[in-house]
Amino acid sequence: MFVSAGFLAIRYGVHDEIAQFFADREPPANNLYWHEKLMYLRPSPGYLFIPVMVDMLHRIGINREIVLGDTYIHLMEAIGHISAKQEANLVTHEEAIEECINLVKNQHVNENYYNAVVDYLRGSNNNFISPMVTPFKALHRGDVFLLSACVLDLTDEQAKKFVRYWFAVISSFLLMDDADDIEVDKRTGDENTFLESGINKEGIERIKQLIITNLTILQPVNKPLANSLDAKFIEIAELPFIKEYLN
Repeated sequence: MFVSAGFLAIRYGVHDEIAQFFADREPPANNLYWHEKLMYLRPSPGYLFIPVMVDMLHRIGINREIVLGDTYIHLMEAIGHISAKQEANLVTHEEAIEECINLVKNQHVNENYYNAVVDYLRGSNNNFISPMVTPFKALHRGDVFLLSACVLDLTDEQAKKFVRYWFAVISSFLLMDDADDIEVDKRTGDENTFLESGINKEGIERIKQLIITNLTILQPVNKPLANSLDAKFIEIAELPFIKEYLN
């Protein structure tokens, strides 16, 4: 399915110029994240989050020309390549993190943000990011992308906003992905939020509260995105393994 600029703008509230940029962009060569993909964007969370988060950077005050410039876009794509290497078991989780850190260690701008992301990704809690994480490990499997913002001239306040919106967006998208993949993930043993929750009343309630929190965070900053996510979560709530535990 072709993901159009209009789809991104209407469904996810992405700025027209940002939406058109990604709708027109060719998949980067020799990049495992886009391996054998004919189009840059696909109608799946693993690709849709890219224009959504670039739009979010614009919403917190970063100039469009900067977030659509080669420095940021090429870094984000390089991180995607390393992330795909990990998924293909070509590198370990720890090796992937260090490879991504090496991409930005000599070009980061905000020292506080860089140090916080590195500290967090290496498993420490001596940072402002850890208190914002979700209660599910499965929802943090894409957090190396936080490093992409290290090359942007973020203020400390913008950095905190970006991380807050990142967790709200990516955890919502991954929940949708996990709901679709639950049977496959049962067989493969891949990370899945619903499986991690135990698929019981307590676990589903924790997921429900996370969704409420995410929508509360996103509604004021991007209403179309929040409304689209809300509609999708209503569909997910009707799945038999979830519906039986909802009040």
